[in-house]
Amino acid sequence: MLSIEAFQDSSFKFTPQEFVHPAIIQSVGLTRCLYYISDFQINYAALLREVLNTPVILNTYSYKKPGPGYYVGRGTRPSFYRPEGGGTLSQHYFANALDASTKLYSPREIFEAIMANEARFKAIGLTTIEDLESTPGWIHGDGRRIIPGLYPEKGFLIVRPL
Repeated sequence: MLSIEAFQDSSFKFTPQEFVHPAIIQSVGLTRCLYYISDFQINYAALLREVLNTPVILNTYSYKKPGPGYYVGRGTRPSFYRPEGGGTLSQHYFANALDASTKLYSPREIFEAIMANEARFKAIGLTTIEDLESTPGWIHGDGRRIIPGLYPEKGFLIVRPL
């Protein structure tokens, strides 16, 4: 499993900006924004990239101008930021969720790849995926606490935004 030190390894190929909203970096700086990135987020992004064998798209604001493909809220979000359709109690506010997409695979195909590698994703802490009908163009995964009786024995908990 990877940790925050992964950002110092050139083979990791993700930047802190891909995991946090720009307001967090503006508030605390690039180094301290690492406090707002969880090991779950790092491991989930890295495992998606490994399993799919393609780049994974997270936040793009640091290298893309506003328009199609410009994303700011896919990782940790500040309390004032709420995207259209986003939940007020989203796991994103706790550095416990990540939205991802790729140029090669649809959210359905990414979901199928996760299911085909269920044990590996559970091992890094993935417990929950948002309903694909609620996430057009991306897949949401988070590592919320497992509550006995509410969590399926096989697969992942499928939820809608709260």
